[in-house]
Formats: sequence, structure tokens, C-alpha cells
Amino acid sequence: MQGWRSPSTGRSRRKGQGMARIWLHIGHGKTGTSSIQWAMAERSRLRRDVIYPARGRSNQMAHHGLFPLKGEAYGPETVQTLRQISERLASVTVPALLSSEHLCHASERKVTQISKAFAGHDLRVVYYIRRQDDLLESAFRQRQSAQPGACPDPALFLERFAKGFDFENRLQPWRTVFGDEAITLRLYHPTIIGSDVVADIERLLGLPDWPERTAGQKNPSLTAAGTRKVMEAALTSPETALRLAQELRGVDTEGDNSPFYDAPTRQTIMERYRASNQRIAEQFLDEEAAALFLKA
Repeated sequence: MQGWRSPSTGRSRRKGQGMARIWLHIGHGKTGTSSIQWAMAERSRLRRDVIYPARGRSNQMAHHGLFPLKGEAYGPETVQTLRQISERLASVTVPALLSSEHLCHASERKVTQISKAFAGHDLRVVYYIRRQDDLLESAFRQRQSAQPGACPDPALFLERFAKGFDFENRLQPWRTVFGDEAITLRLYHPTIIGSDVVADIERLLGLPDWPERTAGQKNPSLTAAGTRKVMEAALTSPETALRLAQELRGVDTEGDNSPFYDAPTRQTIMERYRASNQRIAEQFLDEEAAALFLKA
């Protein structure tokens, strides 16, 4: 019997070697990624009906160590690690998941290296997206929480990081290497995924319900008022601001809770991405999700 070929690389897998279905969860940040990563780590440990490799996990349970953010290509050590994981997954009979927000910023060269490292396996890509007007508001607050004093101007933050929120741009390397049929886009919106993003990805992976599952680790943002308090503290002491941010994350805070991006700015944000959003909605979203994503 001849070996069969991976459609993305053309490399053959020898007779006797197995194939795993491997999901690459590529982000986007602030779409429940921390909850997914913690829940999959627990499910892999306790239920063993999914493989969520321990190798390469950060303290947040993301596989950042497997997928370094810097550079246009992965180094030999990283590629070797990915190949070793690929070999170990050859005999598994349950889905496997690798998750890192770094992946949605990967270059085409890096995506090609991933494809080759896992050649012969059934690779799928899942990407959660969120309307940019909501996402930028959440991301700005998160930046003030994680790095007090860094880019405290909302307008400058938008201009500096605008490219990172263009989902079509983020997807292009994956589309080029894997093809659209390997990619699943999910809109991070309660109408689409419900109140639990973990349950959504569990359904996608074909995992049975787990009623006893504990609530996943969350990565809460500061309220707008809390963010303003942290930003004020950062003017005199970034260290004090960082401690304050840890205390206030996920806590309702009194004060000015108006958003940093007001309604006209939010409209401008969505107009900025309108054309690219329209294209990926037509390709990857159903009618209901597309309407919510593109709503003016």
C-alpha cells in the first residue's frame, strides 16, 4: 500500500504511521482564548478525550513556547520541537489542540514551517474574531492593565496597532498555505457562541458535554473607570499602577466609565475595516454571523 499525501505539502506518510486531527487555535486575543486554553489543559489532564500538549505552554497555558512571536521564521530548535510533537501525535485517536494567539501574527514562512512539521496529519485552523470596535476597546484597556504607561493615547494605540486587527490580513498566510477549506472562523458574539466560548470550541472539536467542567480561567479587562485610575497612577509610578491594575481587573469601578472610543470613533473604526470584513464574512461566516459582524 502506498503512503498517502498531505494536501498542503505533498509529503508522504509511510505505511503504519497514524494520522491525528490537529486543531490550531490561532486567536484572536480578547476572544476567550485564556478560558479555552485553561479548559483544554484541564480536559486533557482529567478526561483525556482531547490532547492539549504540556510542552511549550506558558503560565497562561497558551503554547507560546512552541510558536515564538519574533522573527519571520522559526529557528531549528523550534522546528525540531514541532516535529517531535507531530511524531508523538501519530498514534492518538482523539482530537489534539495547539493554541497560541501568536499564531494569528505568524508570517507565511512560519505557517509553511508548521505545515511541514505536521505533514501527514489532518490539520484544521480555528480563529475567533470579534468586531473591531469592541475588540479595540477591550485591547486598549488590556494594554493599560498589562503595561501601565505604554501607549496611553487611544487614538495613537489605534494607529500603531491597526494592522493587527485586520482579520483578512491575519488569515492570509493560513489561507495561502492550508486553503480556505481547512479554516473555521467563529464570531465571538453571544448570539453565535452563547455565553461559553469553551463549550463552542468543544462542540467544534466533537467533544462530548462535560457538565462537571469548572469555569475556565478568565482574562478580565479593567472597566473604563478602572483603566483611567491605572493610567493616572502610571504617570507617577508604573510599578504602583501595575499593582493597582491587578487589584482592579474584573472589578466594577466607580468613576468615568465612558468608553475610550466613542460612537463616532467606533463607526470610523468599522469603516476602516469594512471592505476586508465584507470579504471574509462572505467566505467564512453564515448569514446570521455575517449580519452581526458587519452591522453598521
